[in-house]
Amino acid sequence: MKLRLSPGMMRMARQGVALSCLSLFLAVYAMAAIPALHLLAHDDARNARHECAVTLFARGQVHGASTAIEWRQPAPLLLSSAPAPRDLFISTDVRLLPGRGPPQGLFFL
Repeated sequence: MKLRLSPGMMRMARQGVALSCLSLFLAVYAMAAIPALHLLAHDDARNARHECAVTLFARGQVHGASTAIEWRQPAPLLLSSAPAPRDLFISTDVRLLPGRGPPQGLFFL
């Protein structure tokens, strides 16, 4: 069974995920700025060897995505002089069902 979501539900799901990510980021940022909040999350937050997302963020050891754009030459266009295979194009004769004609508005007699 495949689950289908309406466009409105998909939009709400995306907004929910975005809100969750923003909330998590702001919580880590607040814990990095206010050590008392970090102590609420971790009992050993004052330990010098303690390492978590908050301490890494506070020390500036966050790895962000690179924004460098690498330029490459486009691939050369390959054209073949060989004829197209005849089996590739299927020709069918589509006729109207018996007793059916073309729409009346097409002929002006």
